[in-house]
Amino acid sequence: MRAVARAAKTTTPTVYQRFRDKRDLKHFLEERARQELYDTLQSADTALDVCRKALNFISAHGNEYRLLAEDWGVRYAHRTPMRSYDYLRRMLAKELKVERQQLDELTFQLFALVHGTAMLRPVGEEHKQIAAALTEACLKACSALLKAATAHVRSGSKRKHH
Repeated sequence: MRAVARAAKTTTPTVYQRFRDKRDLKHFLEERARQELYDTLQSADTALDVCRKALNFISAHGNEYRLLAEDWGVRYAHRTPMRSYDYLRRMLAKELKVERQQLDELTFQLFALVHGTAMLRPVGEEHKQIAAALTEACLKACSALLKAATAHVRSGSKRKHH
């Protein structure tokens, strides 16, 4: 906590007035990062835009994202509500005009692509080109998944009408 106080240019007792211990501080930082990510995604117009904005957020807030991603698999496995993930699923439901429950696999696939790309992208000005190439590849893959899902939904609705 002393290192945190030094980094925040305050005293250790001041940090302890706000946070009981390291776990409390970590929880605060996680919740703040979750809210910032969610707020960033709110201006997205499409599911692909959600993916793009998430990648941009992660580029700008890499440490915060790593903090969030640390327990993501456990949160997913326990079906803990996750605002940003659920926002992507709602956006998909709106675009594809299907129930949110039908979109679990597609939402997971898109999230896995974005998360994997975020973790692979190197940091630093000297790696800017490869980071951009990975981002572009991810967004192309997300777009292909979305096009395939749209085609699948359309073919299903045509069969129902015949």
